[in-house]
Amino acid sequence: MKKLIVLLCAVLVTSNYAQEAKALPLKAAIKMAETVIAETALEKGQKPTRYNYWMYQNYMIAEGIKSMGDTLGRPEFSEYKEKQLMYYCDSFNKIKDKRTKQHYLKPNSLWHSGMVASFVEAQATSDHPEITRGISYFQGMLNKAPKIADGTLTRYKPRWKSKGVQIDDLYMLAPYWVRKSKQSGNPEYLEKAIEETLSYYKYLWNSQTKLMHCLWLEKKPEAKIHHWGRGNGWFVMAITDLLHFVPENHPKRAELLKIYNNVMLGLMARQNKDGLWHQVLDRPESYTETSCSGMFTYSLLLGSNKGWLPASARTAGIKGWNGLQTKLTDKNQLKDVCVGTDMSEDVQYFFKRPRVTHDQHGTGPYLLAASELMKLKKK
Repeated sequence: MKKLIVLLCAVLVTSNYAQEAKALPLKAAIKMAETVIAETALEKGQKPTRYNYWMYQNYMIAEGIKSMGDTLGRPEFSEYKEKQLMYYCDSFNKIKDKRTKQHYLKPNSLWHSGMVASFVEAQATSDHPEITRGISYFQGMLNKAPKIADGTLTRYKPRWKSKGVQIDDLYMLAPYWVRKSKQSGNPEYLEKAIEETLSYYKYLWNSQTKLMHCLWLEKKPEAKIHHWGRGNGWFVMAITDLLHFVPENHPKRAELLKIYNNVMLGLMARQNKDGLWHQVLDRPESYTETSCSGMFTYSLLLGSNKGWLPASARTAGIKGWNGLQTKLTDKNQLKDVCVGTDMSEDVQYFFKRPRVTHDQHGTGPYLLAASELMKLKKK
């Protein structure tokens, strides 16, 4: 009887895999990572490029390349993140991009986080004085950041003359806090990340559409900002990262996993037939957008690899990966990436946002998704 049960389980698993489309090759992702490494200044004396700027997009890219390297056994990939960071510590004064340098030295908003989470990780192995200074700049801003009554950190939105809980900001906060908690041994920072995540879900989740709104306004709580794809992607990226740091026996872990499944299942229901997701998730007349599609693909593959999501998430993740391959140009660059975007109550604002090619918002999620597909293939 036991052998029969095992055989039946094997048949069911084989049947599930048979229904799954075969994942397209990873060659393009490996080539893209190689190109990024070649185009990044990693040694003193080299001229900095956009991959050296203080940008959260570059933090995502570094995470993706390192994860790929650890899976592939390629040291030049695995070492990229640390080299990129140490170059910044030694050479940030050479970077002529005034905007990102200002975000580093004098941050005044949550999204000026740049690569601060990597700085915290680097404290474990380096005593470079710039690491401590860089963290102090960001922490100083956080200490003064506006809050609403329940303590949730916000940014001020001049258009509405109001504080706002903006969905992007969770990814700028939570990865910093969880790494600070691990590095310092102080659970207070982990609790901050958890409570902030629960708070964002409370203010932004739409139980009817099963999607996240992208902004809640203190002075206009009835305003409902549309379900912008990359906005939802930032929440997904943040909670996916957070779950790595929450212990199995933590009293809030089950609640976080329930939220994670709610959000990811809601997104799976909005996946386009080509595997991608739209610029406005519930508006199929908007274009299929590459950065959010990469974020969702990554999280679906990782969540299924970890057992945090049902097996159907793996199927959706593979479908997403295959869809992303249709966004590659003949130069191995991703197209249809939405440019940096603010918030608006007018859906046409999101419809009309320009689409660009070879933008870091798209590169990071794509490489992260590739790293999870590599792990799946190794299994």
